[in-house]
Amino acid sequence: MLKKVTLSFIASLFIAFSVSAQGATGASVKGKVVDKSGEPLPFVNVAILQNGNVKSGATTDFDGKYKIANIDAGKYDLTVKFVGYKTYKIEGVVVKGGQLLPMKDIVLSESSELLEVVEVVTYKVPLIDKDGGASGGTVTREDLARMPGRSAASIATTVGGVQSDANGNITSIRGSRSDATYYYIDGIKVRGSSSLPKSAIEEVSVITGGLPANFGDATGGIISITTRGASRFYFGGVEVVSSGFKLGEKTYGLDHYGYNLIEGIVAGPLLMKKDSTGKKTDPLLGFFISGNFTSAVDSRPLGLTQYRITDSARAELTENPLRPTGTGFGAFYNTDFLNTSDFQEVKFRQNVPSKNASLAGKIDVNVGPNVNLTFGGSGSYSNYLAGSWGGSLMNYDNYPLIQSFSWRTYGKFTQRFQSIMEEGEESKGGVKNAFYTIMVDYSKNNSKTQDAKHKDNLFGYGYVGKFEVEQAKSYEFRDFDGDGQVDRVHNGLNDVEVTFTPDTSDLANAELAAITNQYYTLYDDVFENYENFTQLLDGGALLNGMLPASVYGLWTNMGTQYNGYSKTDATQFRVTAQGSADIGDHAIAIGFEYEQRTDRSFSVSPVGLWTLGRLLANSHTDNGRALDESDYYVTQFGTFSQYDFATLSGAGATYEGGGEQSFFDYNVRNAQGMNPTGSEYLNIDELDPSTFSLDMFSADELLNQGSNYVSYYGYDYKGNKSKDNPTFNDFFTETDEFGNFTRPMGAFEPIYMSGYIMDKFAFDDLIFNVGLRVDRFDANQQVLKDKYLLYSARTVGEVSDIDGVEIIHPENIPDNAIVYVNDIDDPTGINGYRVEDTWYNAFGAEVTDPSVLETSAGIAPYLQDGVNPSDNISQDVFEDYTPQIVVMPRIAFSFPISDEALFFAHYDILSKRPTTGNRLNPLDYYYMKNRNVVVNNPDLRPEKTIDYELGFQQVLSKRSSLKLSVFYREQRDQVSLINVTNAYPRTYRTWGNIDFGTIKGMTVAYDLRRSGNITLRAAYTLQFAEGTGSDASSSLNLINSGQPNLRTIFPYSYDQRHQLTGTVDFRYGEGKDYNGPVMGGKQILKNTGINMVINGSSGTPYSAQEQISPAAPLNPTSGTLDGTVNGSRKPWQVRSDMQIDKNIILKFGKGEEKKKSANLNVYLLVNNVLNTINITNVYRATGNPDDDGYLNAATYQAGIQSQNDEASFRYLYALKANNPYNYGIPRTIRIGAKLDF
Repeated sequence: MLKKVTLSFIASLFIAFSVSAQGATGASVKGKVVDKSGEPLPFVNVAILQNGNVKSGATTDFDGKYKIANIDAGKYDLTVKFVGYKTYKIEGVVVKGGQLLPMKDIVLSESSELLEVVEVVTYKVPLIDKDGGASGGTVTREDLARMPGRSAASIATTVGGVQSDANGNITSIRGSRSDATYYYIDGIKVRGSSSLPKSAIEEVSVITGGLPANFGDATGGIISITTRGASRFYFGGVEVVSSGFKLGEKTYGLDHYGYNLIEGIVAGPLLMKKDSTGKKTDPLLGFFISGNFTSAVDSRPLGLTQYRITDSARAELTENPLRPTGTGFGAFYNTDFLNTSDFQEVKFRQNVPSKNASLAGKIDVNVGPNVNLTFGGSGSYSNYLAGSWGGSLMNYDNYPLIQSFSWRTYGKFTQRFQSIMEEGEESKGGVKNAFYTIMVDYSKNNSKTQDAKHKDNLFGYGYVGKFEVEQAKSYEFRDFDGDGQVDRVHNGLNDVEVTFTPDTSDLANAELAAITNQYYTLYDDVFENYENFTQLLDGGALLNGMLPASVYGLWTNMGTQYNGYSKTDATQFRVTAQGSADIGDHAIAIGFEYEQRTDRSFSVSPVGLWTLGRLLANSHTDNGRALDESDYYVTQFGTFSQYDFATLSGAGATYEGGGEQSFFDYNVRNAQGMNPTGSEYLNIDELDPSTFSLDMFSADELLNQGSNYVSYYGYDYKGNKSKDNPTFNDFFTETDEFGNFTRPMGAFEPIYMSGYIMDKFAFDDLIFNVGLRVDRFDANQQVLKDKYLLYSARTVGEVSDIDGVEIIHPENIPDNAIVYVNDIDDPTGINGYRVEDTWYNAFGAEVTDPSVLETSAGIAPYLQDGVNPSDNISQDVFEDYTPQIVVMPRIAFSFPISDEALFFAHYDILSKRPTTGNRLNPLDYYYMKNRNVVVNNPDLRPEKTIDYELGFQQVLSKRSSLKLSVFYREQRDQVSLINVTNAYPRTYRTWGNIDFGTIKGMTVAYDLRRSGNITLRAAYTLQFAEGTGSDASSSLNLINSGQPNLRTIFPYSYDQRHQLTGTVDFRYGEGKDYNGPVMGGKQILKNTGINMVINGSSGTPYSAQEQISPAAPLNPTSGTLDGTVNGSRKPWQVRSDMQIDKNIILKFGKGEEKKKSANLNVYLLVNNVLNTINITNVYRATGNPDDDGYLNAATYQAGIQSQNDEASFRYLYALKANNPYNYGIPRTIRIGAKLDF
C-alpha cells in the first residue's frame, strides 16, 4: 500500500502543478473516493478537464475526500487516477457558477493490467440542488444549441420569474424595474450590448433571488454568461442561417424580412510543451475565438398590413408639393389631399436595414505550477436605420442612422496553493484549497446617431438652397439740419426682393428645396409674396434650417429630416479580486471590487443652427438698420437735400467676447474675407453650408439662454472630447482667447467600491451560505447644499436683527434653520423658517403648505449680504457629494430532509446605484430662471431592496423533480420625479428617492429529464408587483400638474400576475436508442429533434381614461383618469418558438486510422409558430389597439370637418390609429446549417 501511496503522491504533484484556476467567483466540486470495500483512498489524483485541458485538480485526504475549488461554469470531465486501480472518468459534469457541487462517492476497482484501463461513466445532473444558494436557472451549451433563441436574453426568458413581453424582451425579474438587472460576461459587468456569437456561449446562468455577496449593484437579478475556453485539440465550426434575400423592392424566401447570418468558431493550442523526446505534451498557449455577422432587411417585423406612398405619388409630390390656398396668398401642402390610391401595401418596413457583428475570444497562458493567466474579450457592433411609425408612410427615406460599438477586455491571474500531507499525518481542519484571483477589465461603449446622408456636416441638415436678398434704403421727409426746410432723410433699410436658387448637389435635400422652389411659381407678383423672409414663411416656403409641417399632425411630411446629431462615449475600468480557502468545515471567501466609470455625451440640433446663425448675424447693426446720424453725406434729390447715414455698429475695432457683435458674425465675416468687425450686411443664406462650422459659435451662443442647441459633458461645446477634466468652477470662469465663456462640463465619473466576505458551511444537515457585502458609491461631483436654494441665504444663527430692529426667534427653531422674509429686496420682517423639508411660520408653528410664507412676488429667503438675485448662480451654493455606504447581509440555507427532498430559504439586502437623472448638469441650475425642465439631481442615494424567499424541492421520480418557492420583496428609496415646491428662485421638477413598493409571488418549476424522447422544463409564476412608481418617470403627469409629491400604491405597468414558460424537447436517438419510424430499413428520423419554447402571460396594466381624446397623432393628448392608476388590464399574450433539427455525421478520409468525421446540423427555426398577433398596447379611452375613438366622437366632428380635406384626414387618421407597434412580432421562418469539425 505504501508503494501505491508514494507513486500516487508523485503523480498527484504533476496533476496539481498542471492545473489552472479561473473565475474569481468560481464553483467547487467535492466528493469522496473509496475502494470496493468502502475504505477511503488517500492521495488519489482527481482532476477536472475541459476540451482536453486540465483546468483544476486536487488529491484526496486520509478520509478519501477531495474538493476542487474555483472552477468556471461549464461542462467538464472528471478523472480519478490511482496506481493499481482503474482510471475512473465521469463525462459531462455540469458545473454552475458559484455552486458547491457534491458528487456521489467514487468507487475504484483494482486493476492488474499494465496498460491504463479507463472506466467511463456519464454524469447525470442532480434533480435537486442540495447546495441551496441562489434561485434561478442555468442553460448549458448543449441545451442552447437545440433551442430557438440565439441570445442570452432569449434564454433567460425560459426561467421562472423572468418576465418578458410578447416580443421576447425582458421587462422585469421578479417585479424589479428594468434597470435593476445586470448582465455579466466572464465576470465583467456589461456596459452596452451583451450580444455574443451563440457558438461562444458555454452557459447562461440567471439569478432571480438569493444573490450571493460577491454580486452587488443589482436589486433585480443577474444574467451571467460564461464563454467557452481554449482546447488542447483543434476544433472549429461554421454556421449559416437565412430567411431570404431582398432583390430590388421585394424580398424572396421563407418570410419577408431578409434575415441572414454567418458565424464561425475555431479553438486549439497555439504553443505546446515538449518532453525530452520532443513529443508535444500540454499547451503553453491555447486560444478560442468566435464571431458572427448578421444582416436583416427588417429586424423588427410588424404584424399588420403596412402601407407607404406610391412611387408615382411621391414623384408628383416632389415636383408639386404645394397648391395655392385660393385666397391670393399662401399655400397648402399637397400631402393634405392624398387618398387611398396614393398608397400601396408593403410586406416589410421600408428602409430599415440593419447590420450587426459580434466577436468573443480567449487566450489561456500556462505560466507555471498552480498559476493560470487568461486574457479575453468580447464585443459587438451594430449599424441600422431606426424606423418609426410616424415616418413610415411618406418619410421613410429620412430615418436616422444609429451606430454603436461595445467591447470589453480583461486579464485574469489565479494562483492556487496546495496543501500536502506528510505520511502518517491525520486529516485536520487546517487551511486547504486556498487560492486568490485578480482580474482587471476595461469596457468601452460608443454610439452615434445622425442623418445617414449628412452625418457630421451639420449645416447640411435642413439646407434648401441659396437666398439672395436685394435691399434698398428707406427715407422720410423731415427737417434734419434745422434750416426750416424739409429734407429727405435716410431712416432705415428694407428688403425689396428675395430670389431663390435650389440646391442641386449630391447632398441636396431635394424634397425640401422643391417646396420653396414651387412656392416661387405660385404667384406672379413679388409684392407681398417674395419681398422678404417673413413673406416667404407666411406663404409656406422653407428657409434654410426649416422643416415642413407634419400632415395633419399625424405623419411626418416628405423630406422631414432627422434633426439630431449625437455621440456618446462610456468607459468602465474595474479591478476585482477574491481570495478563498477552506478552513476546517468553512469555505471562506473574501473579495473586493473597484470600478471607475467615465461617461461622455454630445448632441446638437443641427437644423436649428441656420435660424440661430440668422439671428446672430448683423446683430451688432440691428440687421443693418441701425443708423449713425453723426456720420452722413448729402446729395440732392430733386429740390430736397438728401441725407444718407452710415450703418451704426456696436462692434469695436477688435472683437471682444460679451460685446454687441456675436462671435458667429465675427467668424463668418473673417472666413469670407470681410472686415471681421465691420457693418456691411451679412446674408448667411447666400453662403454654402461648407462655409460654416460649429466652432464659429461661442458656447453661450449655442446654449442660447437655456434654449440650448447643444448638450454636452465630457466633450466641449464644439463636440471635441475633453482632453482634461475641467472642474465645476471652470464652467463659471473659463474663457477663451477672445473672452468668450467656454462653459466646460466634465465627464461623469462615479466611483463604485465594494468589499465582501462569504462563508459556506454545514451544521448537522443544514448547509449555510452567509455573506456580508459593503458598497460605497461616490457620485464624484458637486451637489446643491440646499435643494431649495440657488442663492446663499441666512440661517437663524446669522439673523439677530433686520434693519436694526431686534429679531427674537421662536425657541423651537434651531440655529441652522433658513430664514424667510417678507420682501426679497428690502425685508422688514420674517415670514417663516425651514429646517430641511419642514416648514414653520413666523411663530414657530409647523405648516404643511409653505405657500403661506410667500410674498406677493413668491417665496423670499433672507439672502446673504452681497447676493443679488438678478445675478447668475455661482459654485458657492454647491458642495461635494457625500459618498453613500450600504451594508448588506446575505443569508441562505438549505435543509435536506432526505436524499430526494429539501427546504431552502434566503434573506438578502440588495442595493444599486441610481441610474436616472443623477448626473450634475450645470445648465439646469445656471438657466433655471429661463426654462422649465426636469432638473437632474446629483445628490440621489442608492436604491434598496430587501429580498425574502422560502422554498421546497422534491424528487418525483428518477427523472423528474418539482420546485416550489415563495418570495417577497420590499423596495425602498426608488427614484421618482418630484416637485421641489417653494424653492428659490422657482419651484422646479427633479428626481428624488421617494418611491417604494412590494413584490409578492411564488414560482412552481417542474423538471423532467430525458424520459424516452422527451425533455421538459416548465415554470408557473404568480406575482403581485405593486408600488408608487413603475419607473422613475411614472409620476410625470402628476408632477407636471403642480401637485405635491403624493404616493399611491398601484400595480406596476409591467406587472404580470400569471406567467407560464415551458421548454419541450422531443428527440430521436440512433442505433439501438432509436424508436422512431423506419422506411426501407432506414432510421429516417435518427438524430432528429424538435425543441419548442412557450411563453404565456396575463396582460399588463394600463390606466383607462374617461373621455375620448386624440391619442394617435404625433403629439397625442390624454384625458381624465377613469378608475384607478393601472386599474385596467391588457389581454393575455402567448408566444411559441420552435426549432427542428437533424444531426448528420459526415466521414471522410481513406483508411480507418486516417478517417475523420464532422457533424452537420441542419435546422428550421420558426419564431411565433402560430403567428399569434399579441396585443402589446391599447388606447386608454377605448381599450382597443386599433382605434382611439376620435373619428367617431361627436365632440370632434366640427374640427374634423374643418380640415383641408375631410376624407383625406379621416383616412390618414384611421391609418395612423391602427398602429402595428401595438402588436407583437409576427411569425418568422429561418433555415440554418452548422458544420462542426
